[in-house]
Amino acid sequence: MTLPPDLRTRRRQPELMDQPGLDPAEHRQALEALRRVNAFSLGSRAVWPQVQAFCRQRAAMSPGEAVRLLDVASGGGDFAVRIARRARREGLPLEVSGCDVSPFAIQHASEQASRAGVEASFFRHDALTGPLPAGFDVLTCSLFLHHLDPPAAVALLRAMREAGSLVLVDDLERGRLGWLLAYAGIRILSRSTVAHVDGPLSVEGAFTRDEVRRMALEAGWSAPEVIPRWPCRFLLVGRS
Repeated sequence: MTLPPDLRTRRRQPELMDQPGLDPAEHRQALEALRRVNAFSLGSRAVWPQVQAFCRQRAAMSPGEAVRLLDVASGGGDFAVRIARRARREGLPLEVSGCDVSPFAIQHASEQASRAGVEASFFRHDALTGPLPAGFDVLTCSLFLHHLDPPAAVALLRAMREAGSLVLVDDLERGRLGWLLAYAGIRILSRSTVAHVDGPLSVEGAFTRDEVRRMALEAGWSAPEVIPRWPCRFLLVGRS
């Protein structure tokens, strides 16, 4: 039986999907694996009540004015597409965009939106090298924070706080159960060898709730809220 390593200390290691030159077929298979994991873990459903409440408040204050949402480091786009689909179903005026540093991921995300029949736009942007684009009300980020060293994570959280009125960060929480779920679950959900390697590594590089709260405070968030959620994840919420 495979046992998890000591997870009391964070161990961030390079993941296969982050490496340049990854075979496009393997990259696409790994993105599909992430889509299945996100569907199973209900990431978009966890943030939706916050987005829904913001949209309804905006509609009450400024009827007819759309809320603009940016999904930072949007990857394969499934998170943003699910939010766009939910907004369309409920008739809420929400304009969804996503940005990512990978041109391959942007192309894949655009294809996902087209197949889903939703209006979600994706563009290339490196969220770690400069300010985030202006003009957005809600900023989301799913399963990206654990890829970063603490200084870069703090910088990203600061940039998101400065760019939007509502910030929602959904990510893994480091722990033994989360590691076991990642190891076993990804093998059930996908045949991607890249995902099989990266899943447990992601948990080893993840933050705890206390660690992410401290980083949010360091980034200038006035009252960060860290909500634990199943399976072994957290939702970090910031409002301005």
